[in-house]
Amino acid sequence: MERSIQLFGDGKVYEMADGEAVSVIDTEGSTDKLIEALQITSGGRFTVAAPDAEVPFVQSTRAISRQINAEGLRLLKTYEGLYLESYQDAVGVWTIGYGCTEGIGPGMTITLQEAEDMLRRELNKFEAAVAKYVSVEIDDDQYSALVAFSYNVGAYALKKSTLLRKLNGGDFAGASNEFPRWDKAGGRSLLGLSRRRRSERALFLGESWEGFLNWRRGDDTPANSSSDDSRLLRLQSPYMRGDDVRTLQNALVKVGVDVDVDGIFGRGSDRAVKAFQAQKGLGADGIVGANTRKALGV
Repeated sequence: MERSIQLFGDGKVYEMADGEAVSVIDTEGSTDKLIEALQITSGGRFTVAAPDAEVPFVQSTRAISRQINAEGLRLLKTYEGLYLESYQDAVGVWTIGYGCTEGIGPGMTITLQEAEDMLRRELNKFEAAVAKYVSVEIDDDQYSALVAFSYNVGAYALKKSTLLRKLNGGDFAGASNEFPRWDKAGGRSLLGLSRRRRSERALFLGESWEGFLNWRRGDDTPANSSSDDSRLLRLQSPYMRGDDVRTLQNALVKVGVDVDVDGIFGRGSDRAVKAFQAQKGLGADGIVGANTRKALGV
């Protein structure tokens, strides 16, 4: 069956199969939504309809009734975190709610209900993408792990991944082992992503995933492996930033130290670390090394 994609002047993208429209996505004139639509649809050829072209009638649609299960949603929310004020993630993308990035900029605030609504709208896209891309029978945990994975890395990344190729080829074990490979952002391996990927793999395998929330490098890799999770965190110019900084800030908040959780090691983080170190008799130098990490449990 030959599939193609047509973009009409009203901003709607139609997926065509043998000359019939089988699905439609409304981009609402947004470039970001257009790019997303092109990633999720599976047509091999893209055309722009003539201004006077008749808008297709969608002859058939496959309703995506399958949704991420409760355990997958809990995993996703745990790793995304909930932020009612916009912030920049580890690679500088403005983010809000449960990891939503579309149309987000500095200074934005939302309510808890708005965060839930945004998450549901976003999940619809990735639930549909996983249902479209996976051609073998998978159970709810496997489906939910893939939704959580693609929510983080993108639907197009899943579509082109070795993980999906192995899965559709029936190599479930090989597919599960691909999860940990996706732990980089900005070219760096990040502890938070390493933990998340292992949690997603555990869910995919029908195992408990929460034990990986405190996973550290060396638990399942050679002892001499080097990685960014052990880097010294300190105040410097430019400011250090990343998931490891955010993990540190969250740990400081949990023990009662006032600090902004923004993933940026600025002067506020320096003061907070020194205050914690002074409380623990560690030597208040503001440098987060092994002893400070151990005291914080990170």
